[in-house]
Amino acid sequence: MVWRARLVLGCLALVALCFQQAPGKILADSRIELTAAPGRFLSRALHLWDPHTAFGQVQSDAFGYLLPIGPFHWLLDALSVPDWITQRLWWSLVLCVAFLGIWKLCNVLEYGVPWTRFAVALLYALVPRVFGEFPIEVWPMAMAPWILLPLVSPRARSGWWRASWSALAFALIGGADPVAGAATLVVPAIWLVSHAKLKLALGWLGFVVAASIWWLVPLALLLQYGAAPPGPRWLPVIGALIGLPLALAAAHYLRRLANLSVARGVNRRVVPAVVACLAVAAAAPVVLLRPDGASAAIPAHWNAAAAWLDDQSAPGSVLLLSSTTEPLTALVKRPMAALTDDVKRRVDSGVGDQTLRQELEHDGVRYVVVRNDLEETLAIHESLADAGIGRVAYFGPGGQTRIAYPSVEIYDVGATTPGRLIPRTRLVAVDGTADDVPTVVTALGGSGGAVLRSDAAGKLDGLPLIETDVSKPVDQQPSAVVLRTQQIGRSGCLHVGARALCSQEQAAAAAENGLSRSVQLPQAASYELRGTALPQDGNTLEKLLPVAGAITATASSREVTAPEGRPGAAVDRDPGTSWLADPDDPKPSLTLKLPAAKDVQGLRFQSDTYLDGSRPAEVMLHFDGGVPARATVDSDGYVRFAARHVQTIKIDFTATKPLQDARRSPVGVTEVAVLGADELRKALDPDRRIPTYCGNGPAVRIDGVQARTQVTATMRDLLQRRPVPFSLCGATSVALRSGSHRVEVLAGGGLVPIETTLVKAGFGDVSVTPVQGVDVWRPNPAELTVEVPDADQQSVLAVAQNYNEGWEAYDSTGQKLTPIRIGGWQQGWVLPAGPEQVVTASFMPARSYRAGLLLGLVALLAVLAVAVFFPKRRTGRSIRR
Repeated sequence: MVWRARLVLGCLALVALCFQQAPGKILADSRIELTAAPGRFLSRALHLWDPHTAFGQVQSDAFGYLLPIGPFHWLLDALSVPDWITQRLWWSLVLCVAFLGIWKLCNVLEYGVPWTRFAVALLYALVPRVFGEFPIEVWPMAMAPWILLPLVSPRARSGWWRASWSALAFALIGGADPVAGAATLVVPAIWLVSHAKLKLALGWLGFVVAASIWWLVPLALLLQYGAAPPGPRWLPVIGALIGLPLALAAAHYLRRLANLSVARGVNRRVVPAVVACLAVAAAAPVVLLRPDGASAAIPAHWNAAAAWLDDQSAPGSVLLLSSTTEPLTALVKRPMAALTDDVKRRVDSGVGDQTLRQELEHDGVRYVVVRNDLEETLAIHESLADAGIGRVAYFGPGGQTRIAYPSVEIYDVGATTPGRLIPRTRLVAVDGTADDVPTVVTALGGSGGAVLRSDAAGKLDGLPLIETDVSKPVDQQPSAVVLRTQQIGRSGCLHVGARALCSQEQAAAAAENGLSRSVQLPQAASYELRGTALPQDGNTLEKLLPVAGAITATASSREVTAPEGRPGAAVDRDPGTSWLADPDDPKPSLTLKLPAAKDVQGLRFQSDTYLDGSRPAEVMLHFDGGVPARATVDSDGYVRFAARHVQTIKIDFTATKPLQDARRSPVGVTEVAVLGADELRKALDPDRRIPTYCGNGPAVRIDGVQARTQVTATMRDLLQRRPVPFSLCGATSVALRSGSHRVEVLAGGGLVPIETTLVKAGFGDVSVTPVQGVDVWRPNPAELTVEVPDADQQSVLAVAQNYNEGWEAYDSTGQKLTPIRIGGWQQGWVLPAGPEQVVTASFMPARSYRAGLLLGLVALLAVLAVAVFFPKRRTGRSIRR
C-alpha cells in the first residue's frame, strides 16, 4: 500500500510538471490540428485523398492518429475542455504510462528493489522531455514496457492471452510513427526467441499484424500513391530499442551498486540520494525552460480570418505566404494551396507584375493570406501591390515588424476557377522542369497552358516544343527557347506605397548578372528575340535621374546602392526617398551644390517616420570650402545662420539623435530644405519616359555578333524596380543555322535581363479558341464532377489539384479518359472533341483505404475479444522465466 501511494504521488508529480510548463498557454506541437480542430482532423483522416491541403494530396500520416491520440483530443474538445488543458492532459498521460509501465515490468521481472524501480521509472518518463521531444513522438517509447509486460507475466497465462494483450498494447501506439512503433517490437521479439518460445512468437506476430491492419493498409497505399511519410524522430526510436533494456538493467544494477557501496563503508543512502538528484536534474529543464511560441489560445484573429474565408462564395483556394507553422490550415474549410518555389521566389524578390497574378489564377488561387506577426513581409507586400492584388480583409493587432501591419491580411487575386478546358492549340510541351512552366507560359503571352515534354510523350504527341534546358542536343525543332535567371535578387529598398524603406539587410544578390546560354537547334530557322529586364542599381541608372537646373547632392557614403537611397534623394522633394549613410562611415557628410550661387540663411532637415536612420543633432558646415562652422539642429530640424552667398554647402554630421529603441543606426535624412534657394529643389517626374533609342537596352551577342536592343520605360519603373520589356532594334528576327549557338544577353543601359525568349517566326499564329474555365463539384473528397462545355478540337481538362495516378476519369459515355500531368503538377485528362458533357473522376485507392480501415477495425475487435474472453489459465505448467 505504501508503494501504491508513492506511485500515485509520482504520477501526480508528473502531472504537475506538465501543467507548470507555460500554464494557460498552448505550446507549438507537431500536430496543431489536434488542438485546433480534432473533429475535423479525424474526419479528414477517414479519407485517403485530402482535397483540403496543399492543392490536394494523399494523406500523410493522419490515419495513424485514429487511435488513440485523435479520439483522446476529440473527446476532450467535445467536453469543451480548454485547449491548453487538453494538451497538458495528453502529456500527463504519456508520462504516467511510461512511468507505470517500467514500474510494473521491473516488478514482474523482479529487477531491483522498490526504490530503484521507482527511480528508474521516473527517469524513463522524464528523459524524452529533457531532450525537447513532443509527447506525440515519445508515445511509442511510453508504450514499449506494456508490449513486453504480458509476455513475461509470471502467473499462469495462456499463449493466446499473452499474445493478444501484447498486440493490443502495440495497437494503442497507433501509426503516426511506424518506425518508432516497429522499434518497440524488437525487445519482445528478442525475449521470445531467447526463451525458445518460437510457437508463441509466431502467434504473437500474427496478433500484432492483425491489430495493426488498420494502419498498415493505409501506410501501404500511402507509399504507393503518395509521398513517403515524415522521417522518424530518432530519439523515440533509440529509446524504444535501447531505453527499455537500459531501464531494466539500471533497476537491477542500482541495487547491486547500493549493496556494494554499503559493503565498502559508504552510507546506504548515498546511492539513492545520487539517483534522486539525477531525477531532479532531469526535471529541471522542463521546469526552468520557457518554450518559444506559446500562446494563451489560438489567436482570435486566426479564427476570424478562417471564418471570413469560409463565408466567401467565390470559388478558389487559399494560399498562405508564410514559412512558419500556423493554425489556419486546421481552422479553414476552404481548400488550401501550396507555396510553390516559383511563387516564393517572386514574392520574396519584392518584384511583382501581372505575371504573378496570372500564375495564381492558373493555379486556382483566389485568396492570398499574409502573416505579419512573426516575420518581415515588406517584399511580399510590394510584390502583391505591383501585381495589382489588393487587400480585402485584415485581422489582429499590428505585428512587431518595421511596419505595423495587422497580424493577418487577406488579398483577393480575382476571378479564378478550379478547372480549365485548354484546347490543344493552346498547349505547348516544355523541355524543362515544373518551375520553368510559369515563365514559359508568361513569355508566350500567358493565355494558354503547358505540359512537360516527358508527361506529354505518348499522350499528346506533336505539341510545339519550348526549350528551357538548352545545353543538351534536341531531336525536335523548338518553336521557342526561353532563357531565365533562377533568382533575380532583391533591392535594398522596398516600397510601402510611394515610400521607400531602405536597409542593407533587405538586399539580396541576383543569381547572375545577365544570361549566357548555349542553344542547340537541329535545323536552321529564324527566331524573334524579346525579353524582360529589371532596373539595375548603379551609376548608369542614376545618370538618368537628375533634373536640369536643380540642386545636386553627393555624399561620403551611402547604405544602399538602390537609387531611392542615393544622396540626391535628400533634395528631390520626394518624401518617399531618403539618403542614409553607411553604418561604418566614421564621418558621414552630405554636399549640396546649387546650379548657381544664392543667398542662403539656413537648412532644415526632415526625416520620415519610417526612416531607419538617426536624425542629425549637430553639424559642421563648410561654405564653398571656407572655414567650417559648428551648428546645432533644433527640435524642428532647423539650422539657421547669417545669410551667405554660396554655391556649395558641405554638411558634416558630428552628432545624431538616437532612435527610439536606442539601436545604432547611421545618420539619415529624407529632405534637406535650403532656406533662400529651396525652389532649386526640384521633383523628379515619375511618369517621364526615359530617352528611347536603339541601344538603351541590354546588350545582346549571338555567336559573338553584337545586336542592340531598346526599351520603353518610365522613371517610376526604374525607381521602383519594375520589369520592363526589351526587343531587338529594327528587324526583330535573327536567322540561326542548325547546330550550337551561344546566346548572351548582358546587363546594359542600367538594366539586367531576367528572361529572354527566342520565338520561331510564325509561331503563335494559331487558332484563337480560348481557354475556358469550368466549375468542379466534389460530392466527397475522393470524387469530383465537371460540366465540360462543347469543344471543336481535342482538349485537356485541367483541375487545380496535384496530379496522382490514382485518379481515374470517365466521360459521359463511360469512356475512360487518358490522364496527363499539366504544368508539371496539375491533374489533367485528355478530352476528344465533342458536345457538352459531364466528366466524373474518382480516386480509386480510396476504396481500398476505407476497406483497410474497416478490416482493421474488425481485426482489432477480434484481438480484443480474444484478450477479454479467452481463458487466462491453461492446464499444465505455468510459464518459467
